[in-house]
Amino acid sequence: MPQLVKLSPTRLAVVVAGLGIIAAAVFLGLRSWPSDTLDAATVLAKSDEAEAGILTKATKGTVLHYETKEYLRQGPAASLVQELRKNDFYVPESFRTEGWSQVGTAGRIARVYGRMTDGDGRLVQEVTTEGSEIVSRAAVSGAEERSQLDWSVEDVAANVTAHVRELEAEMDSDAASIVGNGDRDGKKTVILELQRVEEPAPPGPDVKGYTLPYTLDLDSVERVTREEVDAATFLPYHWWVVAVDSAGEEHLIWDIQTVVYEVLEADAVPPEVFVGG
Repeated sequence: MPQLVKLSPTRLAVVVAGLGIIAAAVFLGLRSWPSDTLDAATVLAKSDEAEAGILTKATKGTVLHYETKEYLRQGPAASLVQELRKNDFYVPESFRTEGWSQVGTAGRIARVYGRMTDGDGRLVQEVTTEGSEIVSRAAVSGAEERSQLDWSVEDVAANVTAHVRELEAEMDSDAASIVGNGDRDGKKTVILELQRVEEPAPPGPDVKGYTLPYTLDLDSVERVTREEVDAATFLPYHWWVVAVDSAGEEHLIWDIQTVVYEVLEADAVPPEVFVGG
């Protein structure tokens, strides 16, 4: 779980640039996630097919586009979070992230644009490309950080197979399991339990800051991580974490939902996205 007091302000930049190495592994890799009827060889063969599919679709000039909405609980620490980050990269409890990454020569990501907005649509962070650098800016404080743009479609595609192997290993070790089924827009879904752990110990008295998601007021004894994916394609709809208190009641503390994930032709991208990039 993130120590948000030390959260890198380039979090948005990393996700946007690689779309991200993490995001693509989740968004694309889970399409080949193993069902209880597939053996390991079949699963890995399907993940290889998914990797090849990414390389086929994400050609020069195309744009990887995604949008997610996220909730990371701050609870009664919300005012503290805002005060501590007011001159830095403050992130509200609920926000949306949207990003575009354009593929250039030899499969390298050539330029990016991303924006994070709060629940009212106000800009929180913005990421742009300046030459070979990614520039991340906080809208309110004006804080800025730069990093190198050094990602490729091959990096994204390779992580599909890696992610599938990881999930397959978790299933084999009983670390992850299918716990239910659902329905979204008429499509059947599978609900996975990925992790169940004891509530992490709070920061010591000498630690200046806070830990998110904030759970100190919940009497939490356990955290459970779950994910809901399309039963046919394994495309994830929803990933979330709940804190379970001593009475067995669950409290949502982290929630990420995929709104959009797609590969676009350049002319389908809003004209303002890459202005000056």
